[in-house]
Amino acid sequence: MIPYYGRHGCKQHIKGKPIRYGFKAWVGATRLGYVLWMEPYQGATTMCNPIYKELGLGASVVLTFCDVLISRGFDLPYHVVFDNFFTGTPLLEEITKKGLRCTGTVRENRTSSCPLITSKLLKKERGAVDYRTTHDNTFIIAKWHDNNIFSIASNAVGINPKQSAKRFSQSEKRNIVIEEPHMVSIYNKYMGGVDRSDENISHYRIGIRGKKWYMPLLTHMIDLAEHNAWQLYKINHGKLDHLGFRRRVAIALIESNRKCQRGPSRPSHHEHADSRKDQMNHLVIPQSKQTHCRQCHKNV
Repeated sequence: MIPYYGRHGCKQHIKGKPIRYGFKAWVGATRLGYVLWMEPYQGATTMCNPIYKELGLGASVVLTFCDVLISRGFDLPYHVVFDNFFTGTPLLEEITKKGLRCTGTVRENRTSSCPLITSKLLKKERGAVDYRTTHDNTFIIAKWHDNNIFSIASNAVGINPKQSAKRFSQSEKRNIVIEEPHMVSIYNKYMGGVDRSDENISHYRIGIRGKKWYMPLLTHMIDLAEHNAWQLYKINHGKLDHLGFRRRVAIALIESNRKCQRGPSRPSHHEHADSRKDQMNHLVIPQSKQTHCRQCHKNV
């Protein structure tokens, strides 16, 4: 959600969200929060492939994102993870046809009457699991009792190998160890990249009050680009945290575009650390003709 409190036809209200009022956007991100794809929600006119319209809104969003991954031309084993708003058996079938792997929690009314045991019987034992596979073993649907009972489906991973998971037992008042299915472990590991990117952006969001409805969208794009740059910086073993990286970017932009000299105050520790200069310490300003250096005013 992109916060916006004015009047606009695309403004949404979602109860229970950290940002309740604003523009909604569909986002695809990696596990660590690097945003790969984003599409603003515009109601019926949202830019999703019309051939997926019969599958529903959630499935059409996921399949449009899958088409973006495939169009990049990389032969990578993509594994798409999503929550129960999107998951359904038609979506699993379509993703399988595209040659991609997927895992997601699913609502019980979207399992196409899969003959799993009832939740009442599954509640008798903490950690109990029941599952069914298709006749051709294309995908699997399972029901597991954790803190609550939920269903999960996948076309890539199954129940085994099971792993140990620590949970707190309210009845015994202590931590216990239960068996966790492999598909649940994969879901917990890779789910949450979109929430992580939203959290990182919300910490240092640009705050500009204006009367134009598109200003929150523009500033969000800047925040998103800076967040992705920070993610790439960390992948390349960068040591700065998000605030330090954001300050470094701001200092570089100010130094490269300021028109006046610095006063007698103490210079910053990161002064000229990222400003583009030539061999003679002149600031490089792209232009069509020769002129004076913005820093030292010499003819360069």
